[in-house]
Amino acid sequence: MRTFICLLLLLVASTAFSQTTERDTKSQDPPIYNDVSGTPYFIRDWSDGIIRFASGRNASQFKIRFDCINNKVLLQFNGSSFSTESKVKEFVLYTKNGKDRDSAVFKKGFPATEKANEETFYQVLLEGKNQLLCLHIKIISEEPQIASKVIYRRIRDEVKYFMLKDKNMIELPADRQLLADSFPDKYEEIRKFIAEQQLKFREAADFVKLLRFYNSL
Repeated sequence: MRTFICLLLLLVASTAFSQTTERDTKSQDPPIYNDVSGTPYFIRDWSDGIIRFASGRNASQFKIRFDCINNKVLLQFNGSSFSTESKVKEFVLYTKNGKDRDSAVFKKGFPATEKANEETFYQVLLEGKNQLLCLHIKIISEEPQIASKVIYRRIRDEVKYFMLKDKNMIELPADRQLLADSFPDKYEEIRKFIAEQQLKFREAADFVKLLRFYNSL
């Protein structure tokens, strides 16, 4: 299996956005992924939501889909879909959690990391003194078939969590034995909290719980 990582910064977004104007256009169709299993999108289906542009203008009349591979916000209006060329500052996707409606907030403009730049959109999981951010990564695997020349490609999800503290991006490991090291100023308190709450860090909710506790100290 030959695996290569397609990160959110795959499209050099800083160049793309710098050449755009503050309007929605149909300059290019959204990319088509018809030869892979899995989805390149944060949510496969179109969602209601809000787009917030750098100019301060908001738009809520579109259906929205976020292409994680190309770091692109796709819009749908009256059955037609297109990529926005406007300078999007942030966007909100409304999702369903059972019978309740939930939301996912994405923003950019955070310090660059090894896997992303300032144009990369992160999901904001927690605001406050220290922010909790989630980077959604799509990994494409190629699987050659021995009996034929066909190559199957699969997209799977991977997430990385970051704490924005004092304008620094600190990656938070999912290993509960190592995570307390990311909080040297409150190491003992964090280690004790993780043990008492039996946090496994397999879901975003555990990271949110930990950061909320850390912000309260």
